[in-house]
Amino acid sequence: MVSKRRLGASLLLLGLAFVGAFHAVVAVAFDTGLAYVGAGLAGLAVLALLVINLPTLGGDGADGGSDGEPGS
Repeated sequence: MVSKRRLGASLLLLGLAFVGAFHAVVAVAFDTGLAYVGAGLAGLAVLALLVINLPTLGGDGADGGSDGEPGS
């Protein structure tokens, strides 16, 4: 079972990745020269999503680790 904290963080980072990708596409479309800002934001958000959701990097939540919830 996914903890509420992990689900909330995942949804927040997913939204941030979407905003970054949208910013990059719009920056290229309007030739503002700021596409790297959106691409960097989207890349960091996806990397953070991987760290949170991969069991080997962020913990699987079964041991009652950093999220403060008891194990199963």
